[in-house]
Amino acid sequence: MIVDAGRYTSGRIAVANLSAMIDGLERRRIADATFEHLVGLAKLMFLRGDVLGRIVDHDEADCAAHHALAVSPDPASALYVRGWVAERFHRFQDAYALLDRALAAGFSRQAIDAAQASVLQATGHYTEALVLRERLAKDDPGIHTLGSLASLLAEMDKWEAAEECYAAALNADTGVSPLPCGQLLFAWGVSAMRRGELARAEVIFIELDTILPEHVPGRGHRAEVALARGQVNVAMAHLMPLLETSDDPEYRAMYAEVLAARGEHEAAMSQAARAALEYELLLARRPEAYADHAADFFMGIGNRPRRAVDLATANWKLRDTPRSRRLLAKARRNAERVSVANGRVA
Repeated sequence: MIVDAGRYTSGRIAVANLSAMIDGLERRRIADATFEHLVGLAKLMFLRGDVLGRIVDHDEADCAAHHALAVSPDPASALYVRGWVAERFHRFQDAYALLDRALAAGFSRQAIDAAQASVLQATGHYTEALVLRERLAKDDPGIHTLGSLASLLAEMDKWEAAEECYAAALNADTGVSPLPCGQLLFAWGVSAMRRGELARAEVIFIELDTILPEHVPGRGHRAEVALARGQVNVAMAHLMPLLETSDDPEYRAMYAEVLAARGEHEAAMSQAARAALEYELLLARRPEAYADHAADFFMGIGNRPRRAVDLATANWKLRDTPRSRRLLAKARRNAERVSVANGRVA
């Protein structure tokens, strides 16, 4: 066992409390919203969107953050919020520049370091990110700083050190809410999946499900692990509730894959067509934020290999990381294979 589930509030209560806090801040937003209230609202909405797989919450968080800009007490705070939101939606170049300007205008060095470390990590500047992550973890060794350091170490293929750091982050958690722990377990499980350690990933996702069964991306990745292991019915059982909870096309796409694996090809194509439309609508609004997931979809069940190459190329230009390079190489190989196959048929 990785986590003592008994130390945390139930996941259902934690999510209900999160929604209650959002509702309270929403009422203040209408009545007498201050900068602090609006930024707090945006952060909570991003968190709920992350946990429940709700893109609509991310959209509302963006609106709250922009509302905050109108009542910002100083230029530094406004620049920081703009940079933070740009990073959230993967506009990394803009984010780094805005955060630099916020620092020059007098915003907190610690907050800027944390935000810029995220940008540096996302764009493959691991050495520079490591300097910041290590300093932040040393100055304030909590679940967030140690967890962020662990995720970076995992991306750097320092898996043994990452495992130790993930465990240290959990041990440093002094709260009773399962939300920080749940987010960390999710990152840990995803890291294991990317290493191809499906059994390890499943153990971690089961722990996540124990403390926070409402965590939609965690359930989605359990379905993905099950499908990769040929457990089609298990994957379907994990996936079906998510189609009602989440508006993220990733789960619709995965549903199509499961249907295809069960031999239900007509239904699979219908669901894939719906997912394709949903992805294109998201890409029209926020191409940077969804390019990687959409590329993966279109080279697979989405069956548009050239579109996948274009999206994977755009993603690689945003962030030149080992993962983005692997995605682009995979998309190109898939497009070439399909092209050759079509040529032979012709």
